[in-house]
Amino acid sequence: MAVQRTFSIIKPDAVAKNGIGEITTRFEKAGLKVVASKLKQLSKAEAEGFYAEHRARGFIGDHVAFMIS
Repeated sequence: MAVQRTFSIIKPDAVAKNGIGEITTRFEKAGLKVVASKLKQLSKAEAEGFYAEHRARGFIGDHVAFMIS
């Protein structure tokens, strides 16, 4: 079987609720293996770049603001 990798972001509201451990535990219980983890607060430029494909949609400004909160 081929190895697959995915990228996950734990959003600011879950971090604020101290949910990182519970979310990681759910991944592991589902049979996934966490191979790396980084705690990082995105800059506005990073968030805008990450969500660039959605920039034409009306919600992107609010979403970027939420993701950098």
